[in-house]
Amino acid sequence: MKNVTVSMDDRLAQEVRVEAAKAGKSMSRYISDVVEAAVRASPAGEIRNRQLDAIEAILSGPRWDVTENGRMPTADERNARR
Repeated sequence: MKNVTVSMDDRLAQEVRVEAAKAGKSMSRYISDVVEAAVRASPAGEIRNRQLDAIEAILSGPRWDVTENGRMPTADERNARR
C-alpha cells in the first residue's frame, strides 16, 4: 500500500474528519474509500471491472461436463477430427 500526501483547505479537512468519524473510519481510510468508489464509477473503472469479471468467468472453469465416463479426454481424443 502506498502513502500519499493530500493537501486541502482547513474547512474541507474538518468536514472530511467529521464524515470519516460518522463512518467510523480514519480520515485516510475514508478518503481512500471515496477515491476508490469514484474510480470504479468512472468509464475506465467500468472497463476494468468488466475485464476482471470476464477473467474471473474464464478462470472459474468450464460450466459444462467435458468428462467421458468420469475421466477427462486425452489430448488425442480432444484433438481428433470428427
